[in-house]
Amino acid sequence: MVGLILASAVTRSTPSFHNPGHLRMWYTSPLRSFDPHLVTAILALIVIAGVGWFIYFQMKHRISEEKLEVNPDEKVFQELVVKQKVILNKLLELEEMHKAGTIADEEFEKKASLYREHLVKVKMELQRFMD
Repeated sequence: MVGLILASAVTRSTPSFHNPGHLRMWYTSPLRSFDPHLVTAILALIVIAGVGWFIYFQMKHRISEEKLEVNPDEKVFQELVVKQKVILNKLLELEEMHKAGTIADEEFEKKASLYREHLVKVKMELQRFMD
């Protein structure tokens, strides 16, 4: 009698670890030729790498902001460089509009002269930092 109880306990199959619905879904997917555990590990590594990448750039941005806060002159200089780039881009945009004929000659000259005056002021401020 003890032998029968022992034999039936040994031959009884263990409960399935994976849900049968998940297994069915895996075997009907295009990834069925790959090992599911390997695919899961690769996807987990991709997610972990993405989170790490995000954290790295957040830390890098925070460190650069702290450097700007320590030196206020550096912050002003960076703002002036950005202003200079914006004004130059506006001048280029204005010239393209003039060449395309969407803006009149007198309006173009008026706006271009104002942009150039502002650019000269910004360049003079930048020059102050260079000296």
